[in-house]
Amino acid sequence: MPSNLLEALGNDDLKNIISDTIEAANELNIDFFGVGALARNVWYIENDRKPRGTKDVDFGVYIPDSETYSALKSKLIKHYKYVQSSGNAFCLISPNNIPVDFLPFGEIENQGKVLIDGKGLTTIKLDGFKEVYDKGIRTVDIGLQTINICTIPSVVLLKLIAYDDRPEHRSKDPLDISSIIKEFPNIESDLLWDEYSYLYDQDISHEEIGTIVLGCEVSKLISQNKELLNRVLRILQDAINLTSSLAERMIIDNENETIEQKQNLLRLFKQGIKKE
Repeated sequence: MPSNLLEALGNDDLKNIISDTIEAANELNIDFFGVGALARNVWYIENDRKPRGTKDVDFGVYIPDSETYSALKSKLIKHYKYVQSSGNAFCLISPNNIPVDFLPFGEIENQGKVLIDGKGLTTIKLDGFKEVYDKGIRTVDIGLQTINICTIPSVVLLKLIAYDDRPEHRSKDPLDISSIIKEFPNIESDLLWDEYSYLYDQDISHEEIGTIVLGCEVSKLISQNKELLNRVLRILQDAINLTSSLAERMIIDNENETIEQKQNLLRLFKQGIKKE
């Protein structure tokens, strides 16, 4: 792993965003964790892979009520010179013009949704965030800062749900899921051998076993929430049946990859989720 993870992430402004968020969240006694591209890229860099580009930062924030959420945004705006996005009430723009999404979950949710005052996007569903908060985060050092970020199974879970919620706005999620599935068997080979060696008794490849294991690890996050588990299984089955565009949009290389290959990966992934 690079000695300077912050430098390897290739975002000079990330240090300030993390520092600002830590200070503001600590003053308000708010827990938060890095989501999406930040967590994905840390995993890539830790394992000597090239990070994928990103132009924004996402944090999940555990919030008791809308007043506390407003206080967090107000503090960042007043004391750290962030600006409210005009098109997304959950997004602030950093002083260096980087969008930062603060995705609130917890007691602030009402019937599975979060509704806040503002302009543009004011309502979101954040299925899976509480499960990730409880079982799917890890601590990393980024520069001199220590923060919690999603584990890779958590990244995949939240991307599946986010794509299902708003496929017209989440075109990068299927590509990220496809890339993670491809890298997972080799990066996490120790996990495969240490905890899932019994799968090698089957007549399937190491890569196929890795996809099953990734599904098993996602299942550990959601197995106690039957409604969420059934939703994830439905998302995968829709993709396998091609009644959603997920499998097609997972194609990274049009010349060497097919929808059928992606359907097979999703079948293996679903097999892992049902195995646990």
